[in-house]
This record gives sequence, C-alpha cells and structure tokens, in this order.
Amino acid sequence: MNSSIKNSMVVTAFFLAVAFWGSRSDAQELESLQISFARFSPQEYVRPYGPNAPWNIPVKGIAKHPESDLWVDRLWRLSTAHHPGNFNLGGFDDYSYPVYVADEATIQAPVKSRHPDWGNLHGQCVPWNPAWKPAKGSDGQVIILDPRTGREWNLWQVKFDGKTLFVGNGNLVDGDYRTKEDGFRSSRGCGIQYLAMLTRPEEIMQGAIRHALSMPTKNPNSNLFLPPATKTDGDNFGIPEGVPEGMRFALNVTDEEIETWIEGLPTEIGELTRYSARVIAVALRDYGWIITDNSGGAFFQFESNETAGEKWKALGLDKREICGKQYPRDLLDGLLTKERIYAVVPSDQYPNTIRDHELNAEQSAPVDADKPRHGALAFDQMKSGGRSNEAQCSAVGIESHPSATANSRMTAASFCGGMVVRQAAE
Repeated sequence: MNSSIKNSMVVTAFFLAVAFWGSRSDAQELESLQISFARFSPQEYVRPYGPNAPWNIPVKGIAKHPESDLWVDRLWRLSTAHHPGNFNLGGFDDYSYPVYVADEATIQAPVKSRHPDWGNLHGQCVPWNPAWKPAKGSDGQVIILDPRTGREWNLWQVKFDGKTLFVGNGNLVDGDYRTKEDGFRSSRGCGIQYLAMLTRPEEIMQGAIRHALSMPTKNPNSNLFLPPATKTDGDNFGIPEGVPEGMRFALNVTDEEIETWIEGLPTEIGELTRYSARVIAVALRDYGWIITDNSGGAFFQFESNETAGEKWKALGLDKREICGKQYPRDLLDGLLTKERIYAVVPSDQYPNTIRDHELNAEQSAPVDADKPRHGALAFDQMKSGGRSNEAQCSAVGIESHPSATANSRMTAASFCGGMVVRQAAE
C-alpha cells in the first residue's frame, strides 16, 4: 500500500474516533494525543507474523478450556509474586526486550556463546551497533530485526567488549518474522521467538493491540506445556501444579466494566495513561495472553525502555508513584479479577474456520467447548455530524464492522484505528 495513502487512512480514522468520544473536551484531548504521537510515525508499524499465528488470532470463537476454573485458580494462587492475583505491567526497565533494527547497525560483530549447542550463532556474525544496550536484568536480552529480509535475531545474556558479542544463547530465528506462524524451540522458555506477543508502543498509539500478550510467570508447570509452546523450562524452574507454558487466558469483561475501571483510576494518572489503559484492557479481552516463560512473578511484557522509553512516556506509561502505587506496574489492579479470567483450549484445538480477517471489537464472553459464540452487541450507528459509522468508514476506504458498542470510547478508537492497521498489513 502506498505510504501516503496508509498515513492518510490512519489519521482520518483517528479523527473519526475522536468524533465518537462524545464531549468537546474529550475530542480535543484525543486530537492532542494524535499530534503528540505523530512524531513517532506509529502508522508505519505493521503487526509481525502471519494472520494465523496462534497468538495473532482473537479469542472470539475459541472454546473455553473444560478445566478453566482449575487453571484460573492455579494462575491466581501459584503464578504471582507477593500475593495472589498480583498481575503487573512489567519488564520496562529489566526483564523484557529492547528491539533494534539492523539498518542502524555499524558493524558485523562475531558471536561467542557460553552454550554453543543451545543456539545457532556461535562463531557467526550479527549486525551490531556499539551504542545498543541489552535489557538491564540478568537475562540481558536483545532483539534485532531486519525489516528488509524478515530476519529476527534473539540474544540472551548479552555483553559486548568492543569487538565480540558474548551471549548465553543466541539464535537467528528461522523463517520471516513478517509472515512466520509457528514457534522457534531454541528461543526462551516456551520455545516461541522473542518478538511474538511483545507489546510495542506503536500498537497502542494506533489504538489496538492485535495479538495475545506475553506473560512470564512464577512456578510454570514442570511436566506439561501446551501449543503454541514448543517446549518448557518448567522442568528446571516449575512445580507439578503450575500453569503450563503455552496456556492462554482472556478476560470476560464488558465495555461498561472497562469504563467503570478506568473511571476508578486516580485522577492524577492523566488522560495519556487512561488512553493506554483502554487499549490494553480491550486487548486482554479480545486477544488475551499466553504463558511464555519462567519469572519471579506474573507480568505482561512490554518493549524495554532501552528502545521504547520515550514512546512509553508519550503514552503515559513512564514510571511514577501515585497514591501509594507504582505506575505503570500497578495499572491493571482492579481489572483482572479471578471471576473475569478464563482459559481457552490449546492452539491445536482452535477451529479451522478461525481467521483474523475481522477485528474482535465486540463484547467477548467465553464460549463452552460445545457451544458456538453468538449474540454480538449490535452496532447500529455511531453518529458524528449526522453520518453513520458505515458512511464515515466508507469515506476512507475501510469496511465497517457491525459489532462495536456505541457507548464505549475505546471500542470506538480501536474500531477505526484497528481496521486501518489491518488494511496496512494486507
């Protein structure tokens, strides 16, 4: 797609979403947000991996796991740190992934691995820039992407001495990250490459996260893993009762419940954070999350501040302490309740008919294994200047989706913003 057309579609759709927000002050606030995001060119971002990668498929139509209550209870009690149900936004400063682009490399650095048999880069060279920094935690991870060829490098415990890259494990992931739809056994605990499920700021700026989120947890299952995982490190770090790596969960929550939660957040967090919180909440409902790795607690992985810190700040997701809580770490408190969480079946049991050709912008209640999902909330008309949503979307060349709720601010924003993302990827 021509970049000028794509840019125009994203901007036009955003301002259509502005019109849906209701009050003049809300619309002005969203317009201000769009202006602040423009310097990061979020419209250029395209979701990685193919539409049928399991993590890129919405939970709509996927059967609820027959033992959902059991696994939710174990997730709640056994997978978190400090207290049950303590699910955080994390990794910004330490245990997530900085993402670098090969075009910005200045040298080809030789790789020396402490565990040559774990990966495929020992004795090979990778594009590198001495200014690049790994994540600050003991895992010291790095992702390098080559958008021209689709190559993805995953590096663990990285140290650079000025000449050589020393790693605990290093891999050039097979296939093309732009279209790949399966895992890679040599990468992280669940055997799925690092970039998969990583939340990046451009997605939130666009108005929709269109994939399951990555959640490392404490105490993964020591004996079991589930597709799309290709392995587990639970045999070294887990317990027999733990939640298996590869298991997928989602939230059964309505637009109204999301809005109630948003309204209950401290006023001091500001509209930037509220905007981001809506996008995240809708993604946890519509795509859910997958257990990906062993960790000291349960948290959703967002791109490291090493490469995304300025963008996270623009989204109100920089580190702050408000009313005795630390943000964004504690942002999801009150949204993820035990009663709202459910587990779905493994990806090898997804219906063959599921495709990511529609956004899952409707209210998403879990389905039982023997019952199809139905009864979407009707989306009759979102009015702006007397024009229906169908007419507005048609004006920018986007097909309309019949199932957004008229009273949900975030549904409106992700409704048009998300469709543009899909168009840009086709």
